[in-house]
Amino acid sequence: MSSVGPIHAQALWLERLGFGRPAAWRYFARYFRSHRRGLALYAVAAATVAAAMVPILLIVRLAIDRAIPQADARLLIGLGAAILLLRLATAVATLVLRRYVLRVTKGAIGTMRSDLIAKLYRMEDMTRTHTDIDRLQTEIVQDTERLDVLLGGMLSSLLPAACTTAALLVLLLLTSWSLVLIAAVATPIVWSVARFTQQRVGRDLAVFQDDFRRFNSGVSFVLRQMDLTRTQAAEREEVARQQAIVRDLAQSGVRMAWSFALHGQLQGAVVGMLGIGLLIAGGLEVMYGLMTLGQFLAFYLGAGILSGSALTLTEGTTGIVAAGVSLGKLAALDAQPMAIPYGGTRPIEFSGRIALCAVHFAYGDTPVLRGVDFDLAPGQHVAIVGSNGSGKTTLLKVLLGILRPDAGVALADFEPYDQIDLEQLRRRIGMVTQRSTFFHSTVRANIAYGEPGASEEAVIAAARASCAHEFICELPRGYDTLIGDAGMTLSGGECQRIALARALLRRPRVLLLDEPTNHLDAAAVGQILSNLPRLADSPAILVVSHDPRVVGFVERTYHLRDGKLQPAAPKSADRVLALTS
Repeated sequence: MSSVGPIHAQALWLERLGFGRPAAWRYFARYFRSHRRGLALYAVAAATVAAAMVPILLIVRLAIDRAIPQADARLLIGLGAAILLLRLATAVATLVLRRYVLRVTKGAIGTMRSDLIAKLYRMEDMTRTHTDIDRLQTEIVQDTERLDVLLGGMLSSLLPAACTTAALLVLLLLTSWSLVLIAAVATPIVWSVARFTQQRVGRDLAVFQDDFRRFNSGVSFVLRQMDLTRTQAAEREEVARQQAIVRDLAQSGVRMAWSFALHGQLQGAVVGMLGIGLLIAGGLEVMYGLMTLGQFLAFYLGAGILSGSALTLTEGTTGIVAAGVSLGKLAALDAQPMAIPYGGTRPIEFSGRIALCAVHFAYGDTPVLRGVDFDLAPGQHVAIVGSNGSGKTTLLKVLLGILRPDAGVALADFEPYDQIDLEQLRRRIGMVTQRSTFFHSTVRANIAYGEPGASEEAVIAAARASCAHEFICELPRGYDTLIGDAGMTLSGGECQRIALARALLRRPRVLLLDEPTNHLDAAAVGQILSNLPRLADSPAILVVSHDPRVVGFVERTYHLRDGKLQPAAPKSADRVLALTS
C-alpha cells in the first residue's frame, strides 16, 4: 500500500470537507514552496502571540481572587499594567505578522498571475480559437483577485484563530474540565451546522461566479459588437438577452448572500446557546463552591474569546470554499494543452533566408499542409496564391514558429528552429496579418509597438514606406491622434497601412504579408508593393493572397492547392529585371 504525501493528504482532506479538488490546492501550494520556512516561523510566531491570551486570563483570575478581595490597590494596578503591556505587545506582533502574510500572499498571487499570462502565450492555436476569450479574462482577473482577498485574510486570521483556540482549550481544561465537557457535547451540533451551510455556500457561489462571467461577457459583447447589433437591427433582442443575464446574476447573488448570512447566523446561534449553557453551569459551580469567582470569570472570558476564534474558523471555512471554487477554474486553465515550444537558444545573425522542408501540418484530423517544400532567399519577392481556407495563413505561422509542424522542419539560414533563439529570429521578421490588431492609443504608439525605443524619424520613415504618412498628417493630431480600440476610428485601408508601417519599423530581413490587398484599391496595392523593393535594406518578401493582382509585383509565384505547394510558370527575364530595378 503506497504512502500518501503530507500535501496530497491535506488536499484530500480539504476535498472531503467540500473545499475543492486536491489538484487545485496542489496547484496553488506550489506558489508557496519558496516560503515554506518563513510560513513555518510565522506559524510559531502566531502561536506565541495567541498564547499571550493565557497569561492575560490568569492575571484576570488573580485580580478577582486576590487583589480585589484583599483591597490590594498596588497589586491591582500592577496586574492591570501587565495586561495592558501584553495587549500592546500582541497588537504590535499581530501587525508585523500581518505585513509578512500580505507580502507572501500578494507575491504568490502576483507570480500566479504572471504565470497565467505567460501560459496564454503558450496556448495552442486551436485551443485559443475555440475559447471564450471574455470568459477566460474574467476567470483570470476575478478569480485571482478573489484568491488575493480570501487567502490574505485566511492566513492572517485563521492560523492565529486556530492557535488561540488550541491555547484556550488547554487553559479551560485546566480550569474546569466539567465545563469543557459540556462544550464538547455541543461540538457535533456545531460541526453538522457548519457542514450543511458550507455545502450550500459552495453550490450558490459557483452559480454566482458562472452568472458573473456571463454578465462580463455580455458587457464585452455589447461594447465590441455595437455596429453589428445596430446594422442587424437587433438592439431590442440584445437588450432583452442582456437583461435576462442581469436577472440571473441578481437572483444568484441573492442566493449566495443568503447562504453566507445563513451560515453566519446559524453558527452564531449555536455558539450563543452554548455560551448561555456555560454561564448557567459555571454559575451553579460557583454557588456550590466547586470553583472560585475568579476561576469562573477567567473561564467565561476565555470561553467568550474561544467562541470568537471558533466563529472566525467557521466563517473562514466559507472563504476556503470560495477559494476552492476559484482555484478549480484556475487549475483547469493551467492544465490546458500548451503548444510545444521551440527550445533553441543559439543566437542567429539571420541574413533573411527561411525555408520549409517536407512540412506536414494538420488541425486534429484535418490535414492542411502536405509535404511542403519552400525556400525564400535573401532579397527575393515571392507570392503564394490560393483560395480561402487553403492553408496560406497556417503556412505563415509555421514560418514564424508559432505553429510547429507535425513532420518536417523549418529552417532559418539553414539552421533548424529547434536550435536557434526564435524570439531573436522573430525580431528580424515583419508580419502583417489579415486582421491587424490595434489598441486604444496613439497612431505613433501603435506603429512603434514592439520597438519602444524607435525614434520619431524612424516611425515617419516606416509610415512613408507604407503610404500611411499622408493620411496620418491629415488626422486631428497627426501621429498623436488616438485611434480607438481595434482601430475603430480608421478605415480598413488605413489600418492596413499602419500595420505595414509597424512591420517595416524594425527593418526586417523578411517581410510576411498575409492578404495585404484586403481593404485596398488597385492603385494603393500597386503603390505599396512598388515601394517595398526600393527600401534601403530591402527585405525578402513573401505575399500570400487569393488576389491575382499581387502576382505582377513578385519574381516567383506558387499555388497552394490541397495542402501542396506548386510553382507557377517562371516569368521572363525582362519582367524580373523591370520589377527589381
